[in-house]
Amino acid sequence: MAKRRVLKLTPILITLNILVLFLIVMFYSTRLLKYYLKEHGRKSEETVLLVNEIKKHQSYLDETKGLVYNEEKKNYTYKGEVNDNYLYYSGFMFRILGIDSEDNIKLVSEDNVTLLYPGFNNGYESSYVNKWLNSSEEKYSGVFENTLINAGGLLNNTTYCMDSIDDLSKIVCEESSDKYKITLLSLYDFKSSGGKASFLNNGTTFNLGTLNSSNQNYFVNESGEISLNNKTSRAITIKPVITINSGAELVGGNGKKNNPYIIEKHDVKVLADTYINNIIKIDNSTYKVIEIEEDKVKLTSTDALKEKDEKLSISFGGSNSAYSASNTVGSYLNKTFLNSLSVKDSVISSDYYTGVLSLDNLDYSKTYNSKVNTKVGLLNIGDLYINEVNNVFTILRGMEATNIINVINENGNLFADSITSKYNVRPTFYLDGKLNIIKGEGTMSSPYELGVNNEKETKEE
Repeated sequence: MAKRRVLKLTPILITLNILVLFLIVMFYSTRLLKYYLKEHGRKSEETVLLVNEIKKHQSYLDETKGLVYNEEKKNYTYKGEVNDNYLYYSGFMFRILGIDSEDNIKLVSEDNVTLLYPGFNNGYESSYVNKWLNSSEEKYSGVFENTLINAGGLLNNTTYCMDSIDDLSKIVCEESSDKYKITLLSLYDFKSSGGKASFLNNGTTFNLGTLNSSNQNYFVNESGEISLNNKTSRAITIKPVITINSGAELVGGNGKKNNPYIIEKHDVKVLADTYINNIIKIDNSTYKVIEIEEDKVKLTSTDALKEKDEKLSISFGGSNSAYSASNTVGSYLNKTFLNSLSVKDSVISSDYYTGVLSLDNLDYSKTYNSKVNTKVGLLNIGDLYINEVNNVFTILRGMEATNIINVINENGNLFADSITSKYNVRPTFYLDGKLNIIKGEGTMSSPYELGVNNEKETKEE
């Protein structure tokens, strides 16, 4: 019987087969990892991109609400009454409007942040609003941009619609620009989000950056209806729009109001570490952070000043509307009020600007033409949250006569009245930024409480 020949694979052939199998496994494993990272937005094991987290909430069943994808434009838009598009950044609460075709994220502030005379006479780009929002070589520009943390690293320029709209039945965006980082909401933005039936209709009046052919701007009233502001000499509320770039990392949050997305977080150990809008408790009163400098922080009271549980009603006083430590309001604030503060030794004398605007020039920066240096002052036009408390004096002098001062009236608008009229008072002052934060979370329900700074601790020891 003939022996059956047994074929044996040589060691070389076995090695080649193993190598081929190894390369195939490596090839598909690499591709799998690549697309997994792309899909889930992970640049490393612990890093998540904000844009990819947002996209997980895309609405598939109902394209009239939620995060809706536009196949033609390759972008996403939040539509209707959504509740998962909140983002907290630099102390401001924003609502996400959508994601563009390059994965940049467009947002609008939930609240109005100040009052300004708009200066739309020569168009949006030349307006005082645009100047206040964006930093440039022009002096006193970029008040808002300068409050934002790492604006150079996190923000892209924002695309906004420049079309003049005269017919509300024909709201288009055929002419756009991305020249600036920060803009106002446009009519097209408002319409795209669902207009009156959208999350943008939050029961407040806010102004839009869209103008008609006469350079008058549109606004949305408390009911969500669109109206036209036909007075260029009327101060308007400002609701900034920004764009976060596609590389922004998600630090925390799920987009809900009580747990918004967070893209920046740092330790708060001293007063200068706090955020805009943080609440500080001093004695039995609360104050809001409205400006942060390297060595000092500007605070304003969250309500009108009280005396014996009643709101103080007082005349501005003096011989004219120029604020000083010697007129009626200034004297009270820099003596009675200041001496009542437990932190009075940490209040820093600072400049408060008293320049006068004119009907021919309503540029907020003209207020910087004159100033008074004192410890306690009042809010001025362009200061954050100037109209948050009603029926109070501002430091802005009237244009009509030397005995006229501007106040925030009962409707939250600027109103010119005599210096002899009585109003409530909202004190504003700068505190040493090195004061320690000893407890609290910076909210109204859990305000930060202050301790002495390190220098004072060292001296006491």
